[in-house]
Amino acid sequence: SLYERGKPVLVFRENPVPPFKSISSNFKLQRPVQYYCLHLLKTFGLSIIVIMATEMFTPDEAENFISNKLKVKNVRERTASDRKGLLDDIAVAMQTELLFQNVHLMSFPLEKRHRPTLEEIKADVLSGAGGLCYNLNVTTFYLLKALGFDAELVHATCTSTVLFPNNHILVHVRNVEKPGDKFLVETALGFPTFRVISLDFEKESPEFRDSFLEYKYIKHEGQLLRMQRHGDPLPRSNLPEGVVFVLDGWRRMYYSDMSGTTDLKDFYSDFDKVFENPKGSPFHLSLRIIGFPGKRTVMVVNDKKKIENDSGDLETTDILGGDEGLAAEVKRLFPNLSEENIKLAIANWRAVSRS
Repeated sequence: SLYERGKPVLVFRENPVPPFKSISSNFKLQRPVQYYCLHLLKTFGLSIIVIMATEMFTPDEAENFISNKLKVKNVRERTASDRKGLLDDIAVAMQTELLFQNVHLMSFPLEKRHRPTLEEIKADVLSGAGGLCYNLNVTTFYLLKALGFDAELVHATCTSTVLFPNNHILVHVRNVEKPGDKFLVETALGFPTFRVISLDFEKESPEFRDSFLEYKYIKHEGQLLRMQRHGDPLPRSNLPEGVVFVLDGWRRMYYSDMSGTTDLKDFYSDFDKVFENPKGSPFHLSLRIIGFPGKRTVMVVNDKKKIENDSGDLETTDILGGDEGLAAEVKRLFPNLSEENIKLAIANWRAVSRS
């Protein structure tokens, strides 16, 4: 047991490794009794945290990854005593310690690109290479589930330069500070979101400024919209119908459902298209690597470098030296990326840009 604000907290740990596998039939029979007991304990005012293995991480793996790779402190204790603060720290560290990048995707010829498996995603995050929204937000979901958070995955649609339904994925977490509350955890947009966002507002969230970007969230016609203003680099004209939506000077980055699911399979079909169809994502047509070391933006877009200055704005410079110079600069800025993958991605990007 732990203590949260002076109240006892019971922590139940489900362990999938032996000897439990050998008695799985008995364990299944006992689960209804287990959950009846949990419900009964809740009626006495006890806080319950169920720590369980997921398809991607055991509880120990999740804690080790968050503590060692993401450098977040006191993980286990804070699941009971500082849940909101822990979520904030994990959300930030997923962006400062991992990369948002399409180098891995672009290193493959188009006919071999595919939605990554959980094993492939796990290898990329453990190496520090990161990935795109599917890689990083799915990782976040499974990490939080392994720690006992009530997390779910949510369909979203980015409207940066294309309108391709369900080409983004988000994480919602319920029952964080009090029963029924809900927070958005966004770790994989390529734009900074250095906090979790309470979704318990009526019409719109507060306005936030992280790194170079000003943003907020609004509820509009039954959907959640991310809106961006100062620092927003997205074009506002000469795009297909339906892509651009501007409200009082704020440009929509994406819209999403208000609720989600815990079943990743519900996203397979949409993300098969995103990873295989060039019309589903701009990441088949350009080179993007984005990091936020120390919560400051370092970005490579094609053959240009964008670095956040001391004023919080992005300064853009050309990367010289042709493909060799570009590969060397990407490797210098983002050493966790494979040199071979960088060169392959550049070659494939050049081929697309010339066609």
